[in-house]
Amino acid sequence: MSDKKARLLWRCRRGIKEMDIILQEFINVSYDQLNDEDKNAFSKLLDEQDLDILNWIMGKDKPVNDQLANIINIIKTSRNIS
Repeated sequence: MSDKKARLLWRCRRGIKEMDIILQEFINVSYDQLNDEDKNAFSKLLDEQDLDILNWIMGKDKPVNDQLANIINIIKTSRNIS
């Protein structure tokens, strides 16, 4: 595992257990298939607040940033969340 990916995996450890599971599984299963733009968006996503990310993934709200909205859609698709 690359150092960058290992750092991202560490950053996926959140204050909400569900977020830990969703984000860590995404890193382990789908991250390597992302293009560079989407990898950067994922890194930016991890700078956001836990509840915001959870609400975006659960479809209760949408990020205003298009890059974040795109990576949220990728995460949701990888987890079969509609």
